[in-house]
Amino acid sequence: MDAVALLHRAREAGLRVEPIGDKLLVRGPKRAEPVVKLLAEYKAEVLAALAATVNEVGLLAPPPLFGRVTHPAEGEPGLEQPYAARRGRIQELEGAFLHFCVECGAFGAFGYDVCLRAGRLGRWYCAEHRPGGRP
Repeated sequence: MDAVALLHRAREAGLRVEPIGDKLLVRGPKRAEPVVKLLAEYKAEVLAALAATVNEVGLLAPPPLFGRVTHPAEGEPGLEQPYAARRGRIQELEGAFLHFCVECGAFGAFGYDVCLRAGRLGRWYCAEHRPGGRP
């Protein structure tokens, strides 16, 4: 099966597919379970297609937050770069939260002890520093 066509099919079914190391993170409605099974069956091909298409073809849209955050604050390196002055920083930007690794100050995608309903913003880590290491 063509992996790119499968990714388009997954998107049409309402699924979000993200590569996490050598695994696929698939989120979406239960009714799309047949497509999830196909993604699992062709995981290697899908991972290769994601690696090739994310940057080249633009198949996957960037997260909405990054569309709004085009430049870090003046004098700061890019969001993916470590920067000690923003370690642990959590800020709201146009209704979305921007959070940084408590260890190095790079963008933190992995949150712990987070519960927005209870007002807990938690601690955030980048993939390199998250507790338990990389997936």
